[in-house]
Amino acid sequence: MATMWAPKEDGLRQIIELLKESQSSDTAVQRQVQQKLEELNKFPDFNNYLIFVLTKLVSEDEPTRSLSGLIVKNNIRAHYGKLPKEVTVFIKQECLNSIGDPSALIRATIGILITTITSREGLQEWPDLLPSLCSFLDSNNFHVVEGSFGALQKICEDSPELLDADVENRPLNVLIPKFLQFFRHEHPKIRSHAIACVNQFIFSRTPSLMNHIDTFIENLFVLAEDEDVEVTKNVCRALVMLVEVRMDRLLPHMANIVQFMLVRTQDGDETIALEACEFWLSLADQPICREVLGAHMDRLVPVLVRGMKYSELDIILLKGDVEEDEHIADKESDIRPRFHRAKSHTQKHASIDGGGDGAGSDDEYVC
Repeated sequence: MATMWAPKEDGLRQIIELLKESQSSDTAVQRQVQQKLEELNKFPDFNNYLIFVLTKLVSEDEPTRSLSGLIVKNNIRAHYGKLPKEVTVFIKQECLNSIGDPSALIRATIGILITTITSREGLQEWPDLLPSLCSFLDSNNFHVVEGSFGALQKICEDSPELLDADVENRPLNVLIPKFLQFFRHEHPKIRSHAIACVNQFIFSRTPSLMNHIDTFIENLFVLAEDEDVEVTKNVCRALVMLVEVRMDRLLPHMANIVQFMLVRTQDGDETIALEACEFWLSLADQPICREVLGAHMDRLVPVLVRGMKYSELDIILLKGDVEEDEHIADKESDIRPRFHRAKSHTQKHASIDGGGDGAGSDDEYVC
């Protein structure tokens, strides 16, 4: 049942003024704004006003609207248990109603709100969330589909355990086949979302994905020639993780995969090349590495060696380091081989190993 609420003009005007002030670079003004925000949090419908600005006040600029949503996010994190039921119901209602906002920034902000609420209360307190988002994926409106996929991707990243809960109606049993349907969508943004969602569950080896592993890999091969940067990066990430998880399914296609990774390692887009480099590191950890790469070493070695060439900026920075400590003997850690790894790969291992929030260095030292 929809919750009916409307703002008072005077209160709405004051909050808009406050949002404008909060974007000031003056630290004194920012402190004053923070104090006002803390005071306003004492009023039950303060978050209703903020949600109204985010979802309904299209006359305002996007940064101001997005900021109002981010303040709601912070309030949910800090005060969710204290928010009146009618306020949380209104927030959820307006998030779903506005998931297809024409602005990409507003859609992303709504997605952040949705995953923040889900992280705090789980899925049982919002039973219509996943069914609604899944139904929105079938919309003919691109903004609705993209906004829904963006929210789902954030949930997959932040709360994968909720989707893979071992209950009778495991959400992933429905979501994985649904995601796979969008691997060949006409819009690259949607294709990228779909792959990214599925990628979150490779390392966990969830049966919901393993039961569709051949379809998943088949679709990845179809996307090997995709020209979109984000799609290509997600394809590389998927194949890297599958080397560790389902090498048995990749082996029959390994010659083509190696060729694909050789091309992508030389990609003009450095972010794609870095993702592709992960493949060689992951493959090196596999017992079958020598057998797989033996016939390709004459092409692989020159590619990797060329990739080791420092840019002029790298040389300048390295020269500065040498000049500063050339009189100090090198430690073992200074000369240990260092592999620059894509952040997504190190974060994924950190999350699987229970290593905190997944934040860490981009450099991983290997003995």
